[in-house]
Amino acid sequence: MKTGNVSLDAILSAKIAQAKAEAITVTVKANVPDILTISDLELSIVIGNLLDNAIESCRTVTGERFIRIFISMKGTMLYFSMLNTAGPKKKKTGSLFATHKDGVHGFGLRRAEAILEEHGGWVKYNSEDGAFTSEFLVPAIE
Repeated sequence: MKTGNVSLDAILSAKIAQAKAEAITVTVKANVPDILTISDLELSIVIGNLLDNAIESCRTVTGERFIRIFISMKGTMLYFSMLNTAGPKKKKTGSLFATHKDGVHGFGLRRAEAILEEHGGWVKYNSEDGAFTSEFLVPAIE
């Protein structure tokens, strides 16, 4: 995986390997500077949590399962978009969607949202029958 950012390459490579081990097709288009104002750890937390949720969602689907990721710079902002297969449309509670994980309900997504908001960014989710989309935009270069 070569995005232009070593830390991003590492988290994407790990999550892509996990998805492929579960027969989930992953495509990535990414072009990112090596140095960003958001820390490597914070970026890994945000993208790692979003990818964990995408993989979990794909597990609930039979047939074709995929995750499509697009990451690029929009001026000084880092833009991330991910589309993945999903089951039926999920019900939204506040800013998050209901999950069925035993004892864990959206803590990873809440942490991702908090990190992005701390940096002046935003995250948006959309659920439809058969598909789920996650997007975020965050200041990334000065």
